Amino acid sequence: MKKKYIAFSCAAALSLILASCASKPKVEEPVKQDPKPVQKVEEVVEEPAVEEQEDNSSALEADANARAQADDQYQKALQAKAKIDENGFASYSQDDYDNGNSLLSEFESKKDSENVSGKELLDLADSAYGKYQNVLFKAYKKLAKDARVAAFTEKKNADSVKAAAAAKAEYSSATEEFKAGDSNYAMQNPESAYNHYIAAKEKFAAMYASVSVKRAEAQKAIDEAKEKVLNSENYAINADHEKPLEGDNIEGIEAEDAVLLEADNYESSEALESEIPAVIDELEVEEPAASPEKSENEADAQAEETPVENESAAEAVEQEAE
Repeated sequence: MKKKYIAFSCAAALSLILASCASKPKVEEPVKQDPKPVQKVEEVVEEPAVEEQEDNSSALEADANARAQADDQYQKALQAKAKIDENGFASYSQDDYDNGNSLLSEFESKKDSENVSGKELLDLADSAYGKYQNVLFKAYKKLAKDARVAAFTEKKNADSVKAAAAAKAEYSSATEEFKAGDSNYAMQNPESAYNHYIAAKEKFAAMYASVSVKRAEAQKAIDEAKEKVLNSENYAINADHEKPLEGDNIEGIEAEDAVLLEADNYESSEALESEIPAVIDELEVEEPAASPEKSENEADAQAEETPVENESAAEAVEQEAE
């Protein structure tokens, strides 16, 4: 009996051991948690102040305007250079012409560069244009002086044939041209003065030629009339010798003190002639502001110039016989 109990106990113990080995212990799984969102750190970029933005905008606008002005001045410089070259004016101020060429070349080499400011380009174009203007000013100043002398000579020729009385309208027009030339010369515009002097010269010259022809025709008529009068006098003398008339108040014969023609009241040509000085006052003319450099050769040329003397009035116009 005792042996059966021991065997039963061993069997029960063995069963428990086998049961414990066969069943796996439960393992608790970890609870899944949602990952916490990661906060993105945004880089904060500070925007420039409003005043700084306005300054930059103004600077860009000013540079663009300066570049536009520089291009305009560049085109003017090219036109002035072409005018000098076409007329052969470079020798009137060779230094200015050479300096203008150098400045123009420098401008052309820099105008497309982003590293050069608009102001620098404008300064270059302005300077080049100014140099070429100096050449033109000095050239036309010399030409205007010469043209004035020529116009004054033609005026004297017109005065010698009494054109002021014979061609009033033409004479007045030529005189106005001459005075306009003097006015422009005094106002530092020698090119315009030159053009007016040339116009005055041509008008006075044409007037002199026209009036001279008319005077020659009138003189011919006067000579023919004098010849007729002389022939009549000779005929009368011969007739008086052959058959003298006797007594007073003879029909067809006027008294010795009779007034046959009323006195003609012709206008004096001298009173109609315009008073224009032979030489314009050089003190009224100065270099333009863009031309600070004055040529010493020009100053010497001014000192050597001599005034043109006024011509004395010619004799009065002879009356044409009818």
